[in-house]
Amino acid sequence: MEINKWFAAIDTHSGGEPLRVITAGLPQMEGATQQARAAYFIRNFDSVRRVLMAEPRGHHGMTGAIVTPPASEDAHFGLLFMNNEGLAPVSGHGVIAAVTAWIETGQLLPDEAAQGIRIDCPAGRITAYADCEGSEVKSVSFDNVPSFVYELDVPISLQGLEFTVDVAFSGAFYAIVDAKALGGIKLTESALPDLQAWGGEIRRAVESQLTVVHPKLADITGIHGVVICDADDVHQHGSDYRNVTVFAGEQFDRSPGGAGACAHMAVLMRRGELLLGKEVVYEGIAGSQAIGRTMEELTYGSYKAILPRLTGDAYILGLMNFVVDPSDPLSDGFVLR
Repeated sequence: MEINKWFAAIDTHSGGEPLRVITAGLPQMEGATQQARAAYFIRNFDSVRRVLMAEPRGHHGMTGAIVTPPASEDAHFGLLFMNNEGLAPVSGHGVIAAVTAWIETGQLLPDEAAQGIRIDCPAGRITAYADCEGSEVKSVSFDNVPSFVYELDVPISLQGLEFTVDVAFSGAFYAIVDAKALGGIKLTESALPDLQAWGGEIRRAVESQLTVVHPKLADITGIHGVVICDADDVHQHGSDYRNVTVFAGEQFDRSPGGAGACAHMAVLMRRGELLLGKEVVYEGIAGSQAIGRTMEELTYGSYKAILPRLTGDAYILGLMNFVVDPSDPLSDGFVLR
């Protein structure tokens, strides 16, 4: 066997959603900002994303993160997020999992993490807080970027049904839809193929009639994910909503949702269905829960925005080493949906 590439990673999950934190095998990303570093990675190392996210080393639902030096003076580090479609400007479950991995492998001190870890992401600054017992992380909370409703009640006509969706930004743009509008589909494992199909169709339908561009970050465009939620069919005690987020080429989020849940909170606040400071509990299709709370109301450009906080947990699954054998006909990776 000939080896011409080697990568090390920490495999984790947050709420059931996998995250592979790349720790070795990549050079430093060039660029003064996380946006520039993301563009550099796409130009020069997108093949690495395919190798590490796709089969046979990963799978259709795999996600990953690269830890970079900080892009601003007072940040602790930066993060770039990836999946089987490309790079993402933010990932809520990714922040929770990466912070957990960095603390539990000794890269961050628990006392320091409790005071606030400032993380530069392509979507902006995120601050995370870890609740630890010794070196064990019990939970991670993060204050997301300012999140706002982009458009309410976008009319959709699909599969003989007429309904509306709301579009909100929370690091990326999400379309929010009530499961009851989709013919009463249930957010269950057996319905996942139908939910993935609905997510892809809704994404395309929204983008066909609405130009979605961030007001300050022009490279953040289009609908990243579709959050399908149900308040009437929760499975876990204490949950307010059950969520399935379909994103990035019809991947589905196993967790209760990170940025997607924050987008939903922005819609709830806009509609007067969530009070400032009140907790809202989300559950994911794998059965895990996360707690959201609006910390602050603010103005972001011409938009009324919120500062959402989400709390969840994550676990290390293994310390991984991957190699690439150029004689392997499938060394570049492939994705089966």
